Amino acid sequence: MTKPLKVVFWTTTFQADVLALARHVCTDARFDPLVVLEDKDAFLSEPIQQLLPVTCPMLDRDAADTLKRIKAFDPRVTIVDNHFPEKKLSPFLFVLWHGLGWKGPNDIKEFASVHKNIKKLTGASSMAPNKHFLWQCFGPTDLEHRHSVSGFARENLASLGSAFTDELLSPGLSRAQALQHYPDLPQDKKVALIALTWHYGKAFSHWGDDLAIFERVLDHLSSRGCSTILRMHDRKRFDPAYLRDLEALVARRDDAIIKFKDRDRDSMLDLLVSDLMVSNFSSILNYYYATGKPSIHVYPVGSASEAFLWRTWKRGKVRVTTVPTADYVWKLPPEENGGLMVRTLQELLDAFDLALSKPDCCVEASRTYIDRHMAPVDGHTCERICNRILEFQDIG
Repeated sequence: MTKPLKVVFWTTTFQADVLALARHVCTDARFDPLVVLEDKDAFLSEPIQQLLPVTCPMLDRDAADTLKRIKAFDPRVTIVDNHFPEKKLSPFLFVLWHGLGWKGPNDIKEFASVHKNIKKLTGASSMAPNKHFLWQCFGPTDLEHRHSVSGFARENLASLGSAFTDELLSPGLSRAQALQHYPDLPQDKKVALIALTWHYGKAFSHWGDDLAIFERVLDHLSSRGCSTILRMHDRKRFDPAYLRDLEALVARRDDAIIKFKDRDRDSMLDLLVSDLMVSNFSSILNYYYATGKPSIHVYPVGSASEAFLWRTWKRGKVRVTTVPTADYVWKLPPEENGGLMVRTLQELLDAFDLALSKPDCCVEASRTYIDRHMAPVDGHTCERICNRILEFQDIG
């Protein structure tokens, strides 16, 4: 009998695709998985781990003996998201990138450290056929971009799709079950999920005073009988004074909560309990398309032709640079989306009303986007990924 394939997950934020795949691999007898993650104890205490547990062994990434224990485990394949281990952990490397999205350019210059790490961990370039390395793509558009812009050899790319969409299509628990883990929200109201990327700074500042606009948005949703989950990125990526004001604004309300990615890693329950989503083009929108629920895309700058400040994370700090036009940041035009796009506050408020009154208003647009840009969203993505990993590492 063939021994199960030993795989180690080396993760940054244990959520979405990498979490869904790990959960699936735990149930696949062909695999023997080990998960390495940041702040293991925090993850173990999250509601999602109580509801849909990852059952394989887990190690804290920062523990002193973690590398020693990985070496003893002797994995054949390392699965990473958007960060790489300092040392080689196994003969084969599989990259499960942390989102599709629209943000670019992800060109060879931007991905220089990615290419460097892959060469260090596999002994060969990612820009030429490399039998020890494979990069998962979300679909044909993503694959073509990774090849023609990011510089990966086409042989190193596989269009496999989003593992997370398997769970969104068949979550294994009801909305009512998930909503019980939101005790600070009314249990009998609709829920809007506002999930914002941090790259543009204050999400609504191109429309005026950011906090005043947040107040109007929350007031509007309340007047329509809708609660709000405000989901932000890691706290370290925002100005502390701004966060204090934003948290105080939310705390004054009895129908809104605020969550941060570094404290509340899991996003699945947010997607499950929400009736609509708003984002300034975070890649979480792509996952939401699988649900068919309304998605509202906030155009994140005043005009495509004007300069704006663009934020990136480098060497432990937020770096701010001036970008001449919005064209620089798009790897896919924002008009290519699976829902509604808004460019003004009034358009956003009108979109809320449409989404709440017609919950199927984005079904067709979401399906069109998926068909055009993504591998099949059919509930079998994890199975395809697992089969491809087995095939990839089976080179004798």
